[in-house]
Amino acid sequence: MDLTKPMTHLVKRGYEYTFAPDDQQRRNLEETLEAVQTVYNWSLAVFQREWRRGESKLSYAEISSRLTAWKNQPANRWVKAYSSVPLQQIVRQLHTEYHAFINGRRPEPAPKEHGEQRVLVYSRAGYYLKGREVKLAKHREPLRIDWGLERPNREDITSITVIREDGETWLLRVVAEEFVEVPRQKPPECGECGRALED
Repeated sequence: MDLTKPMTHLVKRGYEYTFAPDDQQRRNLEETLEAVQTVYNWSLAVFQREWRRGESKLSYAEISSRLTAWKNQPANRWVKAYSSVPLQQIVRQLHTEYHAFINGRRPEPAPKEHGEQRVLVYSRAGYYLKGREVKLAKHREPLRIDWGLERPNREDITSITVIREDGETWLLRVVAEEFVEVPRQKPPECGECGRALED
């Protein structure tokens, strides 16, 4: 083994940028936030109902299947106009949080009021990358991103999160899995290997 060569590790790294949505993007993002909040509250009610019945081990596959059926009900079909990816992501997040509550590791999640949902998580199925362009599902145009000095390689990106800071400020958080080189630890010199205990 060549101890002079650095080791390579796969790590997750986050990047954050601001972007300015156009009118169509802003309207879509704001309405998607409302859809995600609605799905969150519906999912929470399902988890609470099942837990009180003693069905505390509702799986993600089961809640996801119920979400599909819920979206197909006439009163709820409006949410199908928006990307299903952040809807599925909020259900996955709540599934983890509620089971942590059941196991005593965190407080019980609470319903969200109007405007409280400020985060949209897009996995790889929810965005399109081309060069320096990032286009979210259900958007006509790529986002106008204020790229900083550092930007991840397109192939390394695993998720994109949109955050509404306030009415005018929107953030784009990018998570990438990257290989980084880490220097190997130098073995101790002979004189540092330890000394025999004295009598």
